[in-house]
Amino acid sequence: MAPKATTVEAVDGRNDTVVITNEVDVEVLAAVYRQVHAADLRLVDHSVPTVEERLEWTAAAPGFEAAVGYLGGQLVGAVMGCPLPPETLWWRDLTSSDDSDLAVEWAGRTFAVCEAFVLPEMRRYRLGHRMTVELLGRRSEERIALAVAETNTRVWRALQRAGFDYVGDVVPFPDWRPHRMLVRRLTPGAPDDRHSGRRSAGHR
Repeated sequence: MAPKATTVEAVDGRNDTVVITNEVDVEVLAAVYRQVHAADLRLVDHSVPTVEERLEWTAAAPGFEAAVGYLGGQLVGAVMGCPLPPETLWWRDLTSSDDSDLAVEWAGRTFAVCEAFVLPEMRRYRLGHRMTVELLGRRSEERIALAVAETNTRVWRALQRAGFDYVGDVVPFPDWRPHRMLVRRLTPGAPDDRHSGRRSAGHR
Protein backbone atom coordinates (compact mmCIF):
# COMPACT_ATOMS: atom_id res chain seq x y z
CA MET A 1 0.00 0.00 0.00
CA ALA A 2 1.30 3.43 -0.91
CA PRO A 3 1.92 5.77 2.04
CA LYS A 4 -0.85 8.23 2.74
CA ALA A 5 -1.12 11.10 5.16
CA THR A 6 -3.71 13.73 6.04
CA THR A 7 -2.70 16.77 8.07
CA VAL A 8 -5.37 18.32 10.30
CA GLU A 9 -4.49 21.76 11.59
CA ALA A 10 -5.99 23.15 14.80
CA VAL A 11 -8.97 25.44 14.18
CA ASP A 12 -8.67 27.60 17.29
CA GLY A 13 -5.36 29.30 16.53
CA ARG A 14 -3.22 26.84 18.48
CA ASN A 15 -0.03 25.52 16.94
CA ASP A 16 -0.87 21.83 17.28
CA THR A 17 -1.24 19.51 14.32
CA VAL A 18 -2.51 15.95 13.92
CA VAL A 19 -1.31 13.82 11.01
CA ILE A 20 -3.37 10.76 10.05
CA THR A 21 -1.03 8.32 8.34
CA ASN A 22 -0.36 4.68 7.51
CA GLU A 23 3.41 5.08 7.73
CA VAL A 24 5.36 6.06 10.86
CA ASP A 25 8.96 6.35 12.03
CA VAL A 26 9.15 3.63 14.67
CA GLU A 27 12.47 4.81 16.14
CA VAL A 28 11.20 8.35 16.68
CA LEU A 29 7.93 7.15 18.20
CA ALA A 30 9.80 4.72 20.47
CA ALA A 31 11.88 7.59 21.83
CA VAL A 32 8.71 9.54 22.71
CA TYR A 33 7.12 6.42 24.22
CA ARG A 34 10.10 5.98 26.53
CA GLN A 35 9.79 9.57 27.70
CA VAL A 36 6.11 9.05 28.43
CA HIS A 37 6.73 5.85 30.43
CA ALA A 38 10.11 6.80 31.91
CA ALA A 39 9.00 5.96 35.46
CA ASP A 40 7.79 2.47 34.49
CA LEU A 41 10.37 1.24 31.99
CA ARG A 42 11.56 -1.31 34.55
CA LEU A 43 8.26 -3.18 34.15
CA VAL A 44 8.08 -6.14 31.78
CA ASP A 45 5.12 -4.40 30.12
CA HIS A 46 7.53 -1.91 28.56
CA SER A 47 10.46 -4.18 27.76
CA VAL A 48 9.32 -7.65 26.63
CA PRO A 49 8.64 -7.41 23.75
CA THR A 50 10.62 -4.24 23.16
CA VAL A 51 8.87 -0.97 22.42
CA GLU A 52 10.28 -1.04 18.88
CA GLU A 53 8.96 -4.57 18.30
CA ARG A 54 5.48 -3.65 19.46
CA LEU A 55 5.34 -0.50 17.34
CA GLU A 56 6.68 -2.37 14.31
CA TRP A 57 4.09 -5.14 14.68
CA THR A 58 1.29 -2.61 14.82
CA ALA A 59 2.64 -0.55 11.91
CA ALA A 60 2.98 -3.70 9.78
CA ALA A 61 -0.59 -4.88 10.37
CA PRO A 62 -2.96 -4.77 7.37
CA GLY A 63 -5.09 -1.64 7.52
CA PHE A 64 -2.79 0.07 10.03
CA GLU A 65 -3.47 3.74 10.69
CA ALA A 66 -2.14 6.24 13.20
CA ALA A 67 -2.80 9.75 14.42
CA VAL A 68 0.49 11.45 15.21
CA GLY A 69 0.38 14.66 17.24
CA TYR A 70 2.70 17.67 17.02
CA LEU A 71 2.87 20.84 19.06
CA GLY A 72 4.96 23.66 17.66
CA GLY A 73 6.50 21.14 15.27
CA GLN A 74 7.53 18.77 18.09
CA LEU A 75 6.20 15.21 17.98
CA VAL A 76 4.42 14.70 21.30
CA GLY A 77 2.50 11.44 20.92
CA ALA A 78 0.52 9.02 18.81
CA VAL A 79 -2.57 6.81 18.72
CA MET A 80 -2.03 3.67 16.62
CA GLY A 81 -4.28 0.81 15.63
CA CYS A 82 -5.50 -1.65 13.03
CA PRO A 83 -8.64 -3.57 12.05
CA LEU A 84 -8.96 -7.03 13.60
CA PRO A 85 -9.13 -9.86 11.03
CA PRO A 86 -11.45 -12.86 11.50
CA GLU A 87 -8.49 -15.03 12.58
CA THR A 88 -7.21 -12.56 15.20
CA LEU A 89 -5.78 -13.71 18.53
CA TRP A 90 -6.79 -10.43 20.23
CA TRP A 91 -9.49 -12.01 22.42
CA ARG A 92 -7.63 -15.17 23.49
CA ASP A 93 -7.55 -15.75 27.25
CA LEU A 94 -10.04 -12.97 27.95
CA THR A 95 -11.67 -13.60 31.33
CA SER A 96 -14.87 -12.39 32.97
CA SER A 97 -16.88 -11.95 29.78
CA ASP A 98 -20.29 -13.64 29.56
CA ASP A 99 -20.85 -12.47 25.95
CA SER A 100 -20.30 -15.45 23.64
CA ASP A 101 -20.40 -13.21 20.58
CA LEU A 102 -17.75 -10.78 21.82
CA ALA A 103 -14.76 -12.62 20.29
CA VAL A 104 -16.39 -13.28 16.92
CA GLU A 105 -14.70 -11.14 14.27
CA TRP A 106 -15.50 -10.37 10.66
CA ALA A 107 -14.09 -7.82 8.26
CA GLY A 108 -15.21 -4.38 9.39
CA ARG A 109 -16.28 -5.28 12.91
CA THR A 110 -13.46 -4.03 15.18
CA PHE A 111 -10.72 -1.42 15.06
CA ALA A 112 -8.17 -2.13 17.80
CA VAL A 113 -6.21 0.70 19.39
CA CYS A 114 -2.86 -0.96 20.07
CA GLU A 115 -0.80 2.00 21.29
CA ALA A 116 -1.67 5.45 22.64
CA PHE A 117 0.75 7.81 24.38
CA VAL A 118 1.31 11.56 24.88
CA LEU A 119 4.12 13.38 26.64
CA PRO A 120 2.87 14.21 30.18
CA GLU A 121 3.73 17.90 29.92
CA MET A 122 1.60 18.16 26.76
CA ARG A 123 -1.57 16.54 28.12
CA ARG A 124 -3.07 19.86 29.16
CA TYR A 125 -3.49 20.61 25.45
CA ARG A 126 -5.79 17.55 25.13
CA LEU A 127 -3.85 16.28 22.14
CA GLY A 128 -4.51 12.69 23.15
CA HIS A 129 -8.23 13.33 22.91
CA ARG A 130 -7.84 15.17 19.63
CA MET A 131 -5.72 12.40 18.07
CA THR A 132 -8.26 9.80 19.11
CA VAL A 133 -11.19 11.78 17.73
CA GLU A 134 -9.42 12.50 14.43
CA LEU A 135 -8.37 8.88 13.96
CA LEU A 136 -11.61 7.18 14.92
CA GLY A 137 -13.72 9.73 13.06
CA ARG A 138 -12.33 8.28 9.83
CA ARG A 139 -12.93 4.64 10.66
CA SER A 140 -15.84 2.63 9.28
CA GLU A 141 -15.69 -0.31 11.72
CA GLU A 142 -18.60 -1.08 14.02
CA ARG A 143 -16.66 -0.89 17.27
CA ILE A 144 -13.34 0.02 18.87
CA ALA A 145 -11.44 -2.14 21.37
CA LEU A 146 -8.44 -1.43 23.58
CA ALA A 147 -6.74 -2.74 26.71
CA VAL A 148 -5.56 -0.63 29.65
CA ALA A 149 -3.42 -1.80 32.56
CA GLU A 150 -5.66 -2.34 35.57
CA THR A 151 -3.37 -0.14 37.68
CA ASN A 152 -3.94 2.78 35.29
CA THR A 153 -7.20 3.73 36.94
CA ARG A 154 -7.13 7.32 35.68
CA VAL A 155 -7.27 6.22 32.05
CA TRP A 156 -9.71 3.34 32.22
CA ARG A 157 -12.17 5.27 34.36
CA ALA A 158 -11.99 8.17 31.90
CA LEU A 159 -12.65 5.72 29.05
CA GLN A 160 -15.68 4.32 30.83
CA ARG A 161 -17.03 7.85 31.23
CA ALA A 162 -16.46 8.26 27.49
CA GLY A 163 -18.78 5.34 26.73
CA PHE A 164 -16.44 2.35 26.77
CA ASP A 165 -17.74 -0.86 28.33
CA TYR A 166 -15.53 -3.09 30.45
CA VAL A 167 -15.80 -6.61 28.99
CA GLY A 168 -13.14 -8.60 30.84
CA ASP A 169 -9.48 -8.95 31.80
CA VAL A 170 -6.51 -10.15 29.82
CA VAL A 171 -2.74 -10.47 30.19
CA PRO A 172 -1.46 -9.36 26.75
CA PHE A 173 1.98 -10.98 27.08
CA PRO A 174 3.52 -13.35 29.65
CA ASP A 175 4.40 -11.64 32.97
CA TRP A 176 2.62 -8.40 32.03
CA ARG A 177 0.24 -6.76 34.46
CA PRO A 178 -3.43 -7.70 33.97
CA HIS A 179 -5.20 -5.34 31.57
CA ARG A 180 -8.85 -4.34 31.38
CA MET A 181 -10.40 -4.82 27.96
CA LEU A 182 -12.75 -2.02 26.93
CA VAL A 183 -15.10 -1.84 23.94
CA ARG A 184 -17.21 0.97 22.50
CA ARG A 185 -19.56 1.14 19.54
CA LEU A 186 -18.08 3.15 16.69
CA THR A 187 -20.79 2.90 14.05
CA PRO A 188 -24.17 3.96 15.51
CA GLY A 189 -26.85 1.33 15.21
CA ALA A 190 -24.57 -1.43 13.93
CA PRO A 191 -25.96 -4.81 15.08
CA ASP A 192 -23.66 -7.03 17.12
CA ASP A 193 -25.30 -10.35 16.36
CA ARG A 194 -25.73 -10.44 12.60
CA HIS A 195 -22.73 -12.74 12.09
CA SER A 196 -22.81 -14.61 15.40
CA GLY A 197 -22.55 -17.94 13.58
CA ARG A 198 -19.03 -17.21 12.32
CA ARG A 199 -16.03 -18.93 13.86
CA SER A 200 -14.71 -17.36 17.05
CA ALA A 201 -11.22 -15.86 17.14
CA GLY A 202 -8.54 -15.73 19.82
CA HIS A 203 -6.15 -13.28 21.43
CA ARG A 204 -3.68 -11.05 19.55
